[in-house]
Amino acid sequence: MKEFAIRAAQPGFAAGEVFVADAAAEMPASARPEGKRTPEQELARYEQAADVLDRELASAAAGADRGSAEIYKTERLLLKDETYAESVRGLIREGGMDAAAAVETAGQRLARQLGDSENDYIRQRKDDVLGVTGRLLDILGGKTDAGPGKPAILVAEELSPARLSAMDPAMILGILTEQGAPTSHVAILAGNLGIPYAYGSHDAAEAARRSGRLILDGEKVITDPGEEQYREALDRMARERERKRREQRAQKEAAAQSAGTTRTAVFANIAGPRDIPALIASGAQGVGLFRSEFLFLDRDAAPTEEEQFEAYSGVARAMAGKETVIRTLDAGSDKKIAWLPQPAEKNPALGCRGLRLCFRERELFRTQLRALLRAAALGNVKIMLPMVASAWEVESVRALMAECAAELAAEGKAHAVPPLGIMVETPAAAMIADELAEKADFFSIGTNDLTQYTLALDREAQGLDDFYDPCHEAVFRLIERTAAAGHRKNISTSVCGELAADPRAIGRLISCGVDRLSVSLPKIGETRLRVKEAEEQQAPAKEQAPAKEIKEAAAAAEPDTPPRELEEPPRSVSIAAPADGKLIPMEEIPDPVFSSGTMGTCIGIMPENGTIHAPCDGVVSGIAPTGHAMTFTASDGKEILVHVGIDTVQLGGRGFRIFVREGSAVARDDVVMEADLDVIRGAGLSPIVIVAC
Repeated sequence: MKEFAIRAAQPGFAAGEVFVADAAAEMPASARPEGKRTPEQELARYEQAADVLDRELASAAAGADRGSAEIYKTERLLLKDETYAESVRGLIREGGMDAAAAVETAGQRLARQLGDSENDYIRQRKDDVLGVTGRLLDILGGKTDAGPGKPAILVAEELSPARLSAMDPAMILGILTEQGAPTSHVAILAGNLGIPYAYGSHDAAEAARRSGRLILDGEKVITDPGEEQYREALDRMARERERKRREQRAQKEAAAQSAGTTRTAVFANIAGPRDIPALIASGAQGVGLFRSEFLFLDRDAAPTEEEQFEAYSGVARAMAGKETVIRTLDAGSDKKIAWLPQPAEKNPALGCRGLRLCFRERELFRTQLRALLRAAALGNVKIMLPMVASAWEVESVRALMAECAAELAAEGKAHAVPPLGIMVETPAAAMIADELAEKADFFSIGTNDLTQYTLALDREAQGLDDFYDPCHEAVFRLIERTAAAGHRKNISTSVCGELAADPRAIGRLISCGVDRLSVSLPKIGETRLRVKEAEEQQAPAKEQAPAKEIKEAAAAAEPDTPPRELEEPPRSVSIAAPADGKLIPMEEIPDPVFSSGTMGTCIGIMPENGTIHAPCDGVVSGIAPTGHAMTFTASDGKEILVHVGIDTVQLGGRGFRIFVREGSAVARDDVVMEADLDVIRGAGLSPIVIVAC
């Protein structure tokens, strides 16, 4: 038995037999032609092998979550890259090489070129090239299955997504590689698949290759374990897998039970219409990030206006009135579009990316905006701009949206101008959040980029793991600053980066004033559970101030009477109508979130005017950032929600005047809000007032 210290890219425990997954040092003998073939025959062999690998990657992407699918799509783009493919074809036609020799030569040549780049991201793509090359050689050699036939721990110098795509994930207990990084594509895939992954020790990998059995335990590897130790490890792995299954079931149940009961909403990050079934099943309260760039990748030309309209409106209709935030094209840097040539940049992360690229490719941007405006007429759509750093950028987009709206009106096409928000991804945007809040209708913080720009550290950089800290205090302070600026202007702030689903960060994000978290679909349930726990932990501290204010308010009302302790609260309180008007039964409220009882017992009121009253004696325990809803905690502890209008969150605070603040003591029938019914109706929305408890 030997024990080695390694680095854990994806922590976890695994025990099993070893499967050596090293790429061949040279092309497999079976890949060499048995007899002389013509260049046309060798070209056909290459094209056939490329087609097999393309289908493998497409199949892997089809069964993967969106993060993993994006990686597999990147590999497919590399496989189809004309520079690479034409190099192989040229070596066959003009160089007289067989298919395997041409693939190996072209792959090594391109890998050397990428490895010499000054850009860290481009250097990392060298590994992808070698991975694609190795898998093509496997296929040319007749090796259609690159993985183990039974559950095992993979050991290799390095792995690539292309090689991993040919393996059955159910057969992979763990991964140990000599080279790697916690931000590598394989590390991300392993995390999404729930596979422990360790890297960073040549000695550990070399000993593992000679060992029949292996134990992978966080940052420790044990080779050649004794029989008893190995049996105990297998038992532990079985127990941990069962525990994980139980936790996942519990998280889903807790998420279902807590739906609609937390102040902090949990939305979903998606990439397109294909995510709709999983989106609906997830119980997400809306779409916080629709990554529109997926419509532009893996194709030969830009998507048409009609294609985009169908994709955007399809998701909006499926959400049945729930909010759908669609980010405009966010390409450049690490997201290259094959059909959209861009000049070489020494540092693409600081170059023409996101909104900057949209301004440069203005007609491409106009087409997308037209499709988005048309989709906004069919659902609760919001537009979000990536990589905003200055107020003039938002103003420019608003002007362009107005032009597109005028065009659509002239063409007789139904459309609407939806709320326009921005992503806060740079320290610059966070520092001028007050100014940007004057121009934008909502904020969404992209913590992946915000972290790298704040720490001046490329998040794709290898070997700097100890320095890349998304929970750095500077990052949280910028988040808090942004949320505070948004609240001052009654606009919401969400977080849509990886930090939103990080158990270490959720409580802190809530305390920073974030209104919602937007996470990948597989993480919806766990995030909802963590949000509920965090809010329950933070609630006692928040409840002390309102209780104090009730006492102070009582003393102020009777100045000659000394303050006294509050009496024991009554067993129940009566609830008054918060508005004058006609009552609407719960089942007739035109929003399934309320009519289905998801928000509890409800009643609707079609208001005669916009004056909104407190429904009970108690405390204002919550005010929506956009001012359209309030929560009251009555003297018996019961929570009552007063929600003005259907989908009025999209007004971004327009039409609402608030006369109280969180923690204010109120008496039944106190005026707490004025709602401008003309503004609400003018936006095509229902002004119905809903009371839920």
